[in-house]
Amino acid sequence: MPSTTPITKLALIVYVPLALVALAWSWFGGHRLAWSLDASWLSAPYPLRLGLSLALGLALTLVVVTATPVLVRRTAWARELHSELKELIAPLSPSEISLLALASGLSEELFFRGAVQPVLGLFLSSLIFGALHVGPKKVFLAWTFWAFLIGLAFGSIFALTGVLWGPVLAHVGINQRNMTFIRRH
Repeated sequence: MPSTTPITKLALIVYVPLALVALAWSWFGGHRLAWSLDASWLSAPYPLRLGLSLALGLALTLVVVTATPVLVRRTAWARELHSELKELIAPLSPSEISLLALASGLSEELFFRGAVQPVLGLFLSSLIFGALHVGPKKVFLAWTFWAFLIGLAFGSIFALTGVLWGPVLAHVGINQRNMTFIRRH
């Protein structure tokens, strides 16, 4: 196994149990499947809802990863946040970035959208998601607010389609591309 950084090891220690808790919460909470809602805003056959979920997830990914470098160039808060996050991400290899993106995207979506959102609703689950993206300095408040907004977007895709795979695709794609951007620039 290739060497991993302490942040990668810690993340896996957190993300694997988080995914298992999400699956158990959904199963024992009566939702049965964390990746699918019994009722969605859109009443359509599953293949159509799946395609729409994936398309919206891809579109959201493209918007966010395109906006990130623009925000870093044009706003002081994004430059400062980029600089702080670079200290954490710079030691990561490309394979570690991909592993973290996949682990965080899948487990956080299973937990926040698949397990928490059906119980607490879109707004509150997004608020908790944002609040958990916090850091030790004031500059990380921008990341917290950004995570809240992105959580609303992920949750809206899930609520609209009843399919979690679009938000998972977006979360993994955004994390992978943005961590790669931060590491390189």
